[in-house]
Amino acid sequence: MSIIRRFDDFNEECVVAFSSEGDERIYMPLCGVTRCLPGYRIRRTVSAEYVFEYIVRGKGGYHTEGRTFHPQADDIYIAHAGSTHEYHTDDADCWEKIWFNLRGSLVKDLMRRYGLENVYYFHESGLHDLFADCLIHMRKNLENAHEAATLTAHRLIYHISRQLHSGETMRNPAALEMKRWMDQRICSPVNLAEMGRQFGFSVSQTIRIFQREYGETPYCYFLKKKLELAMLMLRNTRKTVKEIAFELNFSDPYYFSNLFKRKFGKSPRRIREDL
Repeated sequence: MSIIRRFDDFNEECVVAFSSEGDERIYMPLCGVTRCLPGYRIRRTVSAEYVFEYIVRGKGGYHTEGRTFHPQADDIYIAHAGSTHEYHTDDADCWEKIWFNLRGSLVKDLMRRYGLENVYYFHESGLHDLFADCLIHMRKNLENAHEAATLTAHRLIYHISRQLHSGETMRNPAALEMKRWMDQRICSPVNLAEMGRQFGFSVSQTIRIFQREYGETPYCYFLKKKLELAMLMLRNTRKTVKEIAFELNFSDPYYFSNLFKRKFGKSPRRIREDL
């Protein structure tokens, strides 16, 4: 069972779930709405949880993994489990926000499978109704909080991913064209200066435009797509690890293997052996 509690220090109303309403796969200890007061600031060191926050109104700052974002109305930011992060409201224009805290192995796996493991910020998401409906669902199911949290987690991650990766009409046209340009060259080397010239931007402008829309640099996005394709090739072809590395334009198979293991937790050779 979960309960509804109000915390006046933060001016927030929360659904609080006891630890019995979760397991090692998924647990939502808290979710709620906060109407921030001046001075509102949260900092976590090596967070145990994923935090999904939708900004209804107001402005503020979010700092994580050496990056700084400025979430405002209709933006979403994601604080990842294992990260050190800090977020705070603008005292002159305080946030109102809807948020969900989640932890567990299933959440981590869903984030990876839906391509959100490197997404920290989503500008102009268009997902107010999703967050509002999910919070209503949690409030209405206090006696069955674990099932409600499981469904809510899937729904949040699915729709954020779908909107982020497929809702292309909402995106900056230049960023969308950059993404498509890279997608067509996954097996080729990509040079940021070349990509900038293609679209009439400097390297710094190219990085800034793409990162603002997709929450990661062009290099990180391109490397992620290469490694995802490598996984598909390992599972569905008979090509050797060395052949896959060279086909994807990694000049050094050992460097490729190290990057692959860092992303997926297993070496390419181990993935092939486990099939």
